[in-house]
Amino acid sequence: MSAMLRAIGRIITAFALLTGVGAGTLAAAAPARAAAWNDAYQVTVARTGGFAGVNEQYAVSTGTVHIYTADLLATASTREFRRLSPAYPAGPGADRFHYTVTVTYRNGVTKTVSTEDGAPAPEVLWQVIDMTMQISRDLAPVS
Repeated sequence: MSAMLRAIGRIITAFALLTGVGAGTLAAAAPARAAAWNDAYQVTVARTGGFAGVNEQYAVSTGTVHIYTADLLATASTREFRRLSPAYPAGPGADRFHYTVTVTYRNGVTKTVSTEDGAPAPEVLWQVIDMTMQISRDLAPVS
């Protein structure tokens, strides 16, 4: 059942990204604050595996110009994300995508979390993965 809830959450997140309703849009206007020492400034997602054996890299940083960059970096800076375990395995299975998320913070600390499709990982991890990949895809040149 948790896999179904996670899938629904990922669909809602993707829909929100595509329709322009981000966390910053829904939240009440908050006062501006100075960058904290533990704010995220770069998020990298490595996606490997799957049926075709892909090896993809997605990266978003403070210099990335996209409407959801601030939302992504704020999510990766939350206490909930920073307290994630290093790994969330799914157990036996084939042809799954494996994700390695690396967040670099302003204080020089780096956090790395790994998971794979079907894993009972917290929703905040899937949000960071989905937003990072969506922002990177939105900015990729069309061939």
